[in-house]
Amino acid sequence: MIPLIDLAFDGHVHTRLCNHAVGEMAEYVEQAVQRGLKTIVFLEHLETAIAYEPRCWLSETDFDRYFEEGIRLKNHWEGVIDVRLGAETGVNREELGTIEKRLTQYPFERVGLSCHFHRHGDIHLNLLSRRKQSLDQLAAIGADTVISAYFDALIEAVATLSCDALCHLDAVLRHLPGVSFHDGHRRQIIQLLDGMRERNVALEINTSGFDYRGSAFPAPWIITEALKRRIPLQAGSDAHQPSDVGRYFAQLPQQLEALRP
Repeated sequence: MIPLIDLAFDGHVHTRLCNHAVGEMAEYVEQAVQRGLKTIVFLEHLETAIAYEPRCWLSETDFDRYFEEGIRLKNHWEGVIDVRLGAETGVNREELGTIEKRLTQYPFERVGLSCHFHRHGDIHLNLLSRRKQSLDQLAAIGADTVISAYFDALIEAVATLSCDALCHLDAVLRHLPGVSFHDGHRRQIIQLLDGMRERNVALEINTSGFDYRGSAFPAPWIITEALKRRIPLQAGSDAHQPSDVGRYFAQLPQQLEALRP
C-alpha cells in the first residue's frame, strides 16, 4: 500500500527571522539531519498590508538575509539534505494582486497559504494569537462571523494565488474557548477542498496541532474528505524552535491510515 505521506519531508519551518520563533537557520538544518529527514523547507512568514503590532513576519531586508543564509546552507548540506526556501504567505483579500506580485520577487521553492489576520476597522486582529486583548475583540465580533470570513478568504485565495500547500486549515481561533464549526462552515471547507483539488494544492498535515489538541491540524474528517478527492498530504512541523523539526511525525502513519477512505 502506498504511504499517504512522506515522513522524511518537513515542509513548514520558521526561524528567529519571523520575530516570534527562536534559533538560527543552521540549527534547524542540523536538527533535521539528526532526525534523518531528507528535505527541510523553511516557510517564513510573508504578509502584505497588515496593520498589526508587533510585526510577526519578515521585512524585505529580512528576506534578503534569509536567502543569503539559505543559499549558503543549501550548498553546505548538498548531498546530505535538501534545503528549500519558501514562504508562508498570509491572505489579505484586499491585496491579492500585490501578494501575487510579491511572490515573484524571490525564487521561492514552496509557497504555503495561510490566513492569520481578520480586519477590524483600521487594524487587523491575529486569529492565532494567545493575546487576551485580541481574543476578546474577536469574541466580541463573533466566532461565527470571524470563522466564515476566514474560510471565505482561503477559498478566494486558493482560486487566485499560486501556492503549493494550504497550511493548518482549521487552526482559526485555536485559542478561543468553545469554538466549533457549524454546517455552514463545513460547507465552506468542502468548497475549499474542491478548489484545492482543482488547483492541485496539497493539504498540510500540521503536527503543531498535537501540542494544542492532541492531534494534527486539520481535523480527521477534513483529512478524509481530502483523501476522497486525492489531494496530496504533506507533513509540516510548523517548527518555531530547532527541537520542533519533525515533531510527532512518527505518530502520523497510524493516524492517517485510520482515515483512509
